[in-house]
Amino acid sequence: MLHRILILAFIALSSPAYAQTGSVAKINLQDFDFVVAKITANYAGFDTKVTDATRPSLTALTQRLRVQVPTASDAEMESILREWVGFFQDGHTHVTYSTGASRSNAAPRRAPWTEPQLRQRLLSLGNNRDPVEGIWRIGGGRYRVGVLRTDTKPEAFTAVVLSTTAEGWAPKDVKAEIRRGSVGYSVVYRAGDRSVRILSARLASDDAVLDLGHEYGVWMREWPAVANADALTREWPADELGLTRLSVSTWWLRIPDFGDDRAKPLRELVAQHEADFASAQNLLIDLRNNAGGSDYVYQPLLPLLYTRPIYSIDVEMRSSPDNILLRQQVAELLRKDNPEGAALLEAQNLAMAAHPGAYIQPEARPFSAYVAPVVRPSPRHIAVLIDGAASTGEQFILDARQSRKVTLFGYGNSAGILDYANVVAMTSPSGRVHLQWATSRSLRLPDDPVDPNGVAPDIVIPQSERDPVSYVQAWLERQVD
Repeated sequence: MLHRILILAFIALSSPAYAQTGSVAKINLQDFDFVVAKITANYAGFDTKVTDATRPSLTALTQRLRVQVPTASDAEMESILREWVGFFQDGHTHVTYSTGASRSNAAPRRAPWTEPQLRQRLLSLGNNRDPVEGIWRIGGGRYRVGVLRTDTKPEAFTAVVLSTTAEGWAPKDVKAEIRRGSVGYSVVYRAGDRSVRILSARLASDDAVLDLGHEYGVWMREWPAVANADALTREWPADELGLTRLSVSTWWLRIPDFGDDRAKPLRELVAQHEADFASAQNLLIDLRNNAGGSDYVYQPLLPLLYTRPIYSIDVEMRSSPDNILLRQQVAELLRKDNPEGAALLEAQNLAMAAHPGAYIQPEARPFSAYVAPVVRPSPRHIAVLIDGAASTGEQFILDARQSRKVTLFGYGNSAGILDYANVVAMTSPSGRVHLQWATSRSLRLPDDPVDPNGVAPDIVIPQSERDPVSYVQAWLERQVD
């Protein structure tokens, strides 16, 4: 099922020093036209979503926005580009805009605090400490940041890196600026590549969590210490891969994404606990807010849930020079760790090159089937938490729900970001615009879409339940064969 691998490629077309290449008005127009041209020529959903009925709306939108572009400020340009790309309503196809100090090649902002100094200042605030001030963990400890107010602005705070395993980041780097509003907080957040995101955040779970939304997840409070840290791990989606024994009969597997870097750890985790799974009554697979990745990453899980052949509908690829070029770059990146995936991509690229401008089916049949050699008696019952799971997370859900062992749970549906996939990305010549688009569309369309509503759970968890893990565990342990 590697034909459904979610891929990412990046190509910079020129130096990002746009101020030296022409006027702001000219560069704004070039960036806008770049986005329009690349989506029109390459996006796999374009011909599906731009029909005789919708084309006038897109044309009017393009004309209206392009008039605004020459005089647009940075903030206005970002809004204009997002509005135009938003016409397609595709979570895999979006634009990121960055300028000046927000670019990854800009010098990092620094703060003078060490961790001991930060702790001393926080202690000195006593009861005057704002709830957002303290020490937080991001991405399972990938970053530890200290949040402290700006001396002259009691409503403004700076989040400074205390320790990190992220490449290109170091202690004292500024990770975010935070401002308290009438409701919640606004956050100027620096992603891993130092590009800037403007986010809204809210404190939750008795101020133990700072929720930055689906894309950027949650920060977990480290100091002041949280009274019941275990309850937080149950209430909120995971940011670390992990397996926990909940009881003598039930295991809980947390998978935050199916990114390529999860492949080896997940495979090793499943192998290490093969005997535990072989004797387990129940398994809870927690995919809440799973960010997707590549289908091959979840292959070790399929034998655990298999009861009958698992059928998957294939995709068709949009052939274009950009798509072939970028997919070939991905093949080169995959060659060492996933040679099978690299070879498959190259074969698809050859087929695409032979049919320029067409949609091609990479496989002879419009579907594939996974058949395991045996049906394992255990785990006997498998639950999957699906809230907000996206992309490859949703493909796993479609595969898993075909098993007689599996029941889907959630407060709500999955994310609804699957029908257009196999993503590539490109940076504009100015360096300000990073554009991402899908190169494939599912052959399930138009009759069986996942976008935009997502996959619904079999059992809806009541909103009054703050601990979905315990709720599902209790249900599993009530089952009698």
